[in-house]
Amino acid sequence: MMLNKKQTGLTLIEMMIAMVLGLFVTAVIITVFSTNVRSSTENLKMIRLNQELRGVMTMMIDELKRQGYSSDSTNADFMNDINTNTSFSCVRYSYDEINRDPAGSETAGVQDDDERFGFKLAGNTIEWTRSGGSIGTLGSADCSNGTWTPISDPNLAEITTLYFDFSGSGNKLGSTINTGIVALTTNTGVSLYDVTITLTGKTDLPHSSDANDPRRTLIETIRIRNDDPKD
Repeated sequence: MMLNKKQTGLTLIEMMIAMVLGLFVTAVIITVFSTNVRSSTENLKMIRLNQELRGVMTMMIDELKRQGYSSDSTNADFMNDINTNTSFSCVRYSYDEINRDPAGSETAGVQDDDERFGFKLAGNTIEWTRSGGSIGTLGSADCSNGTWTPISDPNLAEITTLYFDFSGSGNKLGSTINTGIVALTTNTGVSLYDVTITLTGKTDLPHSSDANDPRRTLIETIRIRNDDPKD
């Protein structure tokens, strides 16, 4: 005797179980995808933060190493003009830029207004100037004169600290060592400035609070030779 078997479908319970499993798998896939996207975004922001800080630091180092250069070795005007403000968040300096102008409008060995430079922290941005009044030898640097241009992008790096530390400098004449930017009273000798630059920036991440935003700090020390012994 042959028995006829009827094909039966899924029960309601089986369909509900299948739907729950499908939703669970979909949720896992979406979560993994979202995590990867967020991680990639954060890594990209951190890379951009590091690049921005490194670029600014490199520019400051390269510029400050030029401090005091003059095509006229008897003119001490360029060497005299290096200073910081009272909070050490701004530095002013000078060097002879005779070779930058192909038209030859600059006079070799003569300090012009556009050969007085500076870096400063303005809000959360690093700014640079190439013009302005007298820097002021051995006095507080004037960080308001001149036209200042932002050199850091606040969308990539919010600068929280810029500090120029001259405390390790030694102006040496025989056994005499003066710390910081201090004038020597004699007419012979060489001044050396050891400048430590501290630069800190942070970047905004969507899931973090302002206080917990990741930060990066760069610290570099450079030595500036100054052949004018009085500075």
